[in-house]
Amino acid sequence: MKTQYLYPQRLLACILAFMAVSCAKTQFVGDEIKQDTSSIDPSPSKVINSTEIVATGNKQVDFLLVLDDSNSMLPELKKLSSRMATFVSFLEASQIDWQMCVTTTRASNFGTYLSWKNYSPVGGAPAYVLRKGGGDLNTIFTSTIDSVTIGGGDSGDERAIKSAYVSFQNLGPCYRSGAAVSVIAISDEDERSVGGDPSKVKAKDAAGSYMPLEAEDMPLNLISRAQASFGAGLRFTFNSIIVKPGDTACEAAQDIDTSPSHPAYVYSTMSTLTDGGIGSICEADYSGNLNTFKDKIVNSLTQVTLQCEPVKGTLKVKINGAVVSNFKTEKKLLKFAKSLVEGTRIELVYECP
Repeated sequence: MKTQYLYPQRLLACILAFMAVSCAKTQFVGDEIKQDTSSIDPSPSKVINSTEIVATGNKQVDFLLVLDDSNSMLPELKKLSSRMATFVSFLEASQIDWQMCVTTTRASNFGTYLSWKNYSPVGGAPAYVLRKGGGDLNTIFTSTIDSVTIGGGDSGDERAIKSAYVSFQNLGPCYRSGAAVSVIAISDEDERSVGGDPSKVKAKDAAGSYMPLEAEDMPLNLISRAQASFGAGLRFTFNSIIVKPGDTACEAAQDIDTSPSHPAYVYSTMSTLTDGGIGSICEADYSGNLNTFKDKIVNSLTQVTLQCEPVKGTLKVKINGAVVSNFKTEKKLLKFAKSLVEGTRIELVYECP
């Protein structure tokens, strides 16, 4: 057999041709070798379709009305029933399952409640637990508020927060399991008159008007007490009808009365911490503030957790059948610009990577 020899030039050409074919299939990156996957199709996105109905909340709400019964409140309490007339009408017409107890800010009344006048208790409730159906509400409110003893004794030491604290601690018929709790405090002064701040004492204040706040007077401690008594999931608001901090006109008007008023910095903080309403005691009609409380009873939803962070541009949202765009996403959270109330239908379509 004849032996064939490859000349060096022909051998080099063969080697280069082999390397060119191999390099088309393999990429060299530094010291690593990676397979070229550019021709492989990525796995398709998963399309999510979901529908959610905002759940109906518990419509029960238990009100605790805390009235300042000090001397300076005499003119205000005489007008109180008329100033609350619209709120009372709302209660009469509402579908809310409500009840109400009333107490005052003086220490000697802590843990006790006033019996409602001209009221026939409903469902075996005690005379101090007002429920719908026990008589004309306007008559009941007017006659009960008119019966409040004003001034004397320890009435000058106004403590709406501590009054609520003791009430929550004692529980009893004023509170039902699972119900929302809404405190309505009405006062022309702050907790312990000057909110524990000696610099707020005025020249015409009675001697001893400054008294330091105690643990049960502190807003955060009332929140902790409420959670301990009613559970961490409690729907709780503390609503204040007060001399608002900074409202010098109202403060001056109130100072004309029997004794000076004081802007309620502590009560304002208490309301802010619980998302409660803050109204002015100088308003001719309290309904503009009191009627906002009902919105805190209705169940609502502000965000939805998605199954994934949606592929950009794929999320489509319908609210009660209408396409909407007033929302934003943060990772897996879909956040709405406005709270969606119970019964709202939410339809979602989006792609997960």
